[in-house]
Amino acid sequence: MIFFTADTHFGHENVIRFTERPFSSAHEMDEALIENWNARVHGGDKVYILGDMFFRHPDPESILIRLKGQKHLIIGKSLLIGVVPR
Repeated sequence: MIFFTADTHFGHENVIRFTERPFSSAHEMDEALIENWNARVHGGDKVYILGDMFFRHPDPESILIRLKGQKHLIIGKSLLIGVVPR
């Protein structure tokens, strides 16, 4: 299967309040996102991530290795601000 997603904002505390996500912390949100992702996506599936996957996350690799599927990341503005050095 092929999946498309965007704006997961792993590690972003304020997105919980801005978007009224039902979590008490970024860690709780991250764990729920990983669980839901892996319940739907399987090893051979392709996932296109259309930006803003992380926001100032201290260790994006620790999330990426836990997510199933072949991931294709399209860089968004938050990734440039929060993860990729300028």
